[in-house]
Amino acid sequence: MVDRLNAQQQRTLVRDGFVVVPGVIPQPMVDAARQRIYAGIDDGEPARGNEDVFIDLLHGTDVQPILEDALGPIVRSRGAQLVTQFPAEPSHRINEAGYPDRDTPFRGWHGHLDGLWNGATPIHQHVDRRMTPAEWEAWNQEPSRNTCRKSFPEANVNVQSFTVLVGIALSDQTAEGAGNLGLLRGAHHEIERFFRHQEAAGGPLGPDGPDWERIDTGAPNGAGLRHYPEAVREAFRPDGVETADGRFWPRPTLVKMAAGDAVLVLHAVPHGATRVTGSEPKLTAYFRVAPQSRPSTGRATYSRALVDIWHEWPGLGSVIDETRD
Repeated sequence: MVDRLNAQQQRTLVRDGFVVVPGVIPQPMVDAARQRIYAGIDDGEPARGNEDVFIDLLHGTDVQPILEDALGPIVRSRGAQLVTQFPAEPSHRINEAGYPDRDTPFRGWHGHLDGLWNGATPIHQHVDRRMTPAEWEAWNQEPSRNTCRKSFPEANVNVQSFTVLVGIALSDQTAEGAGNLGLLRGAHHEIERFFRHQEAAGGPLGPDGPDWERIDTGAPNGAGLRHYPEAVREAFRPDGVETADGRFWPRPTLVKMAAGDAVLVLHAVPHGATRVTGSEPKLTAYFRVAPQSRPSTGRATYSRALVDIWHEWPGLGSVIDETRD
């Protein structure tokens, strides 16, 4: 049994904002989860993330004690987000950044922080016209398609958060082109600094707060969403590319995992899927985890964890201290 991250894994998590834990899910549990997903596709009744076969990937394996060693007791998950991606060619479909997939570098990666409003209606799929006033009004309603609100004035934040994203690979993702999760390695340091800047400026924390304009009207569809701050984007310029319109795109680090591996990703790391260009579908179960120590009132809008990204990680105290010295 593996019940904690080793010293090197702890250092990697603190430095990079994520770490892969290999082989943490027993193969029979991987097989059972895969079979349930495929059976749901075959019979037209999609698998649901709240089924035991998926919840047990977190709470019935070494993943839970590993998390609890770092965080303390965790809140029990109500279910997984099941992601099934099939092989696809670059398409005309416009993503939340407001760009066609085919024009978005790095296999369509555009990155986001979780917990952000993403529009009450589907993304505007036209580059030849802007939304009509009626379409704009409908799109700007709350909550959004992902159930998030734009703002939480009572907490002075505009983002919902948790502590750590746990991704469990149910398919082989060891090579690029497998729909790999893309991450801005090390961006959590920049995100923390940015949220502290917003707090010092009076807030709110998040989009529509100081120096973070939510809507990119210069995107091809006229309504792109900035799902992480421009200041953080610019910090990655040395290794990125520009598209023909002059827009800069950071290069993500692609996470490579075998089926049964898990990745732990700090909430403060912008992340997102990339296109599957191989021949096999990508299957992943995602969990969003917070410790029981997080205040139950306003648990999803806990600003302390935004301006102090290691506040909820007592088990990593000595490693965190080394990094910040």
